Amino acid sequence: TVLPVNGTREGLFAFVQAVVDSSRPAPAVLMPNPFYQIYEGAALLAGAEPAYLNCDRELGYLPSLDAVDAALWDRCQVLFLCSPGNPTGAVMPEVYLRRALELSAQHGFVIASDECYSEIYPDEAQPPPGLLQVAHAMGNSTFERCVVFHSLSKRSSVPGLRSGFAAGDARILDGFRGAVPAGFRSHGDTTRAADRWLGANPVPDPGRLTTSQHRKVGA
Repeated sequence: TVLPVNGTREGLFAFVQAVVDSSRPAPAVLMPNPFYQIYEGAALLAGAEPAYLNCDRELGYLPSLDAVDAALWDRCQVLFLCSPGNPTGAVMPEVYLRRALELSAQHGFVIASDECYSEIYPDEAQPPPGLLQVAHAMGNSTFERCVVFHSLSKRSSVPGLRSGFAAGDARILDGFRGAVPAGFRSHGDTTRAADRWLGANPVPDPGRLTTSQHRKVGA
């Protein structure tokens, strides 16, 4: 499932409001630190505790997943990832994403992968791996508990258009579509054009969306 959103910032914020169940005991949203500020605000408004995973030099500026104890993973409802990272630029290798997916399967939390910088990298022969790509390689062909967010703001330098998309687990995105008012989730000519394009050009495997398809979604 691919769902146009009104820019990554609004999409990430609204997504957490739809996914977090504040009736469960002590819900937590885990995020890298430093982080894009919307992660923390989204967690707080959803009634969840923001939990910060420090991105230290010793670990290549990646948040340490294995430093989190089992009790906190059990409370986690959403894990934010960002690769390439903002502001560190650190790229999460496939083995890292595999570990995150294993923990998600074990503890039942949703991974929200902020991939709005995914097409900004120095080596054309080595693009950063994406969460859906790795999930598919692990046999998770329905992308269960996985949602990625992409934006035209960085890759096309058009932040004012407020256009992006979320892709991944169809069940979660259907719930997101139903729980969040359409005017907040997406609006404007750009997102409506993206919605029309996706309706006429269904993407059978969003984990394999090509660069040309990314460009057409925002055309």
